[in-house]
Order: sequence, then C-alpha cells, then structure tokens
Amino acid sequence: KLWPRVARVPDTAASSPTARHPASRADMALVGERVVVSGLLRRPELNSQVGEATSFDEANGRYTVRIGTEQIALRPMNVERAPFRSSGAPAETLEPHAKVRIHGLSARAELNSCGGTILCWHADKGRYGVQVEGSLETVLLRPTNLEEVKPPRVREKWAPEWRSAEADAIIENKERELLAAEAAEAAKHPFGAGFGAAAGGGAAAV
Repeated sequence: KLWPRVARVPDTAASSPTARHPASRADMALVGERVVVSGLLRRPELNSQVGEATSFDEANGRYTVRIGTEQIALRPMNVERAPFRSSGAPAETLEPHAKVRIHGLSARAELNSCGGTILCWHADKGRYGVQVEGSLETVLLRPTNLEEVKPPRVREKWAPEWRSAEADAIIENKERELLAAEAAEAAKHPFGAGFGAAAGGGAAAV
C-alpha cells in the first residue's frame, strides 16, 4: 500500500535570523553612537573608518551605519564604540581630511609644528594615520600628539553705506542752502543780469 507523500513545511520561526540569533540589548546598545568599523573582508577599505550607528534591524541582526553619505548594514561583531575625548587631549573621532598640528614627538622631533591631514583612525593601534603636510609621508600618531586646526572664519567684506539716512539728510540740507542762495541772488536782480546792459548799450552796429 502506497502512502501519499506529505511535503515537509519548514519551521519559519526556527529558521529565521531572529530566532537563530535573537537580538539582545547589548547588540542594540550602539544605536545613536559613533562607531569604528573593523574586520570587514568584502569592504576592507571601510575598516578603521568612523561612522554613526543610526538604527538596528532585528530581522537580520545588523546595524545601519552611516559613513559620510553612504549607509551600510553591519553585524555587531564588525562595529565597536569609537573612543571618546580624554581630558586635555583632542577627540579620537577626528573626521577624515581634518587638518591637525603635530606636537610633542620625541622620536620624530623634526615633525613637531608640522601640519598634517587625518586619513583614518586605526582602532587596533590606537593611532591616527596622518599625512604630513608638504610630503607624501604617512605616519601613525597618538591623539595626544595632534591638535586640530580649525579653519579661519571668513569675515564679510565691509562696504560703505552710500545712501544712509544721515547722508540723505546732509544732501537735502545742502540742496536747501543752494536754493536759498539762488533765491537771494535773484532777488537782487529782479529783471535778470543782462537786462540793463542790453537797454543802455545803444543799437548794435550793422
């Protein structure tokens, strides 16, 4: 006797990523925090980059991390909280391309007072990759040996206010004075300046 085959229905609850790897509070603890990416094999260029964990997807157990203008989904094992500012030291979360001033080096004293540009943060070494200004050399430096250089504030150019209320008042007063002087001069010669000369000068020669 042949028995009908019964198709096996997979247990969706057991096979879902959430069931296999239930999200814990520890996994979601980095939401809203600045994080450092590490351990990526497919996108190694993102390792040591600093981003912000904007949310956590419980369905696939991954963070949504924003790095610059890009948003990527990363496992909790590939992100860790970025170091914070220590007292008297610059923030360890300096953004890439930030300008810095090097100081306090003993082994490479010739680099002191030199400028540089932040390339990335190496979480495993606790140092920044810094490109020295005016050269192609890249060095790894502690945060305590770097001082961020803020760009100078651009001051607005001053332009004179040609027609201010004060200037208009002065011009109006001057015009009134000129009109009053012309009226006084005209009162002295009611028939015009050239009338008397034309009347007493005789006939014109032909």
